[in-house]
Amino acid sequence: MDHFLSSVRNSCRLLKIFLDAPKELGVTELSKRLQLSKGAVHKLLATLEAEGFIRQNEKTRQYTLGYTLLELGNKVLKNHDIVDFAAPYINRLVSRTQELVVLCLQDVTDAIYVTKVDSPHPIRFTVETHRRFPLYSTSASRVLLAYKPESFQDEVLAEGIRTYTPYSYTSADEIKRALQEIRERGYEFSSDRRNVGVTGMAAPLFDSTGEVAASVSVIGPSDRVLPQKDAILRELLETVREMSAELGYRP
Repeated sequence: MDHFLSSVRNSCRLLKIFLDAPKELGVTELSKRLQLSKGAVHKLLATLEAEGFIRQNEKTRQYTLGYTLLELGNKVLKNHDIVDFAAPYINRLVSRTQELVVLCLQDVTDAIYVTKVDSPHPIRFTVETHRRFPLYSTSASRVLLAYKPESFQDEVLAEGIRTYTPYSYTSADEIKRALQEIRERGYEFSSDRRNVGVTGMAAPLFDSTGEVAASVSVIGPSDRVLPQKDAILRELLETVREMSAELGYRP
């Protein structure tokens, strides 16, 4: 750990707090979460504010994320080839299924929806892009986790299982069985696990090395998705097969 700069690391930790926190935070709360003195937090905030990574609300005197982060995030997406590559396929899948379609990527032990196209229906389910969530928590992320080595699965699940609805998985063993089923089927299908009344189905996107590069998921209200489950699943699987082949995957 000696090769890390503590000031840079603490700055990164401070910024990441805002991922799962209210829009604005004060020095006292940040000091408590970082377990640093208020003086040290003040210096971090002043430095980050000078570079545009943090902004202070003049009325509340609290802090929020700065616009430089938005510029960097957009740059990451712009340079992320898989987002551009997936766009026409995702748009086509939305056109054929009339439901929300998302592209999901793994980031260490989390998952992120990096892009989406919403359903054209006025009553629809939607998601927030660019937020990270556990790899076991959604149909799209479980597909990513299912194709990882068992040792990695155990590492992710050892951090604890969060439940979201009365129908969520509650143990690592339950999730491990579900992951095995995903690998056997080649796709995931679930209802009510993350949101009651919502059904999602997801399938893996393979690259030229045979690794899972991402997952594609179709999500919508259960009362609309379930009656046309088979048709939506056919469209999803056809789409990921085409995408995988375009990336050079040969089963």
